[in-house]
Amino acid sequence: MQRKRETFYWRAFVTFYVVLSFLLIVGSGVVLFIAPPGRVANWADWRFGALQKAHWQAVHTVFTFLFVVAAGFHVYFNWRVLVAYVRSKVGDGVRRGRELALASGVAGAILTLTLAGVPPFSTLISIGETAKSAWSDPTTEPPVPHAELWTLEKFSESTKVPVEAAMDNLKRAGMPTQDKNATLHAIATTYRTTPKQVYAKALGEAKPAAVPLAEGGGYGQKTVQQVAAQLNLPLSTALERLRNSGMTEAAGDSNIGSLATAYGRRPFEVGQILQAPTPPGAH
Repeated sequence: MQRKRETFYWRAFVTFYVVLSFLLIVGSGVVLFIAPPGRVANWADWRFGALQKAHWQAVHTVFTFLFVVAAGFHVYFNWRVLVAYVRSKVGDGVRRGRELALASGVAGAILTLTLAGVPPFSTLISIGETAKSAWSDPTTEPPVPHAELWTLEKFSESTKVPVEAAMDNLKRAGMPTQDKNATLHAIATTYRTTPKQVYAKALGEAKPAAVPLAEGGGYGQKTVQQVAAQLNLPLSTALERLRNSGMTEAAGDSNIGSLATAYGRRPFEVGQILQAPTPPGAH
């Protein structure tokens, strides 16, 4: 006797999917909360659970979008139950006006204090920023944001290492390429390494020329000492340049973002002052 085929319940499917999507959204959100900035993650090929940061971002974005879609179907399949539930709760809300007013007030206060940057909500944001910046130091920072997208020609132009010498260095390191337009990221992918390693091998024994700072380098999260090290600049010289520009309270462990706020500048402008012998807009 043929076994009767069980009915497929779409309502149950949607419910299970909503729950699983929620778990993935929470999990990927936690990973992204502590993940390094993109410039560091891409340069060092940072991974968590074998997935790159870009993969985690994709998972978080796609499942968040589909969670909203699935939630819409969940409402559709459970419309009558939800309407009855809402009606009963609206009645409770009317009868419990104080509780409703307090809940609304607490939600409004949390929103306001979060936007105003008041503890403990600002503390939570600071914890995330601290976790992200902990991945960043002179050994993990790229010379400029998204240097992994440099072609070998751009690498040569920026480091002053002749492109032929760079290609010879890569060949000796077991990463031969004949394409001057190949990016560091593409070479790294081909040889299963990181853009950071490709950069180091292409340099060989040469010392790279100082690369001009570029916006988007996360300077607001760094200290004066970290940026000075990135520029191969003695700390004493860095502090002298900052103080000559009017930032008299600058110290080695001063946060660039805090300095910028205190003296009415942007973090990138503070970085420019450190790099330029004659600070731009000195006063």
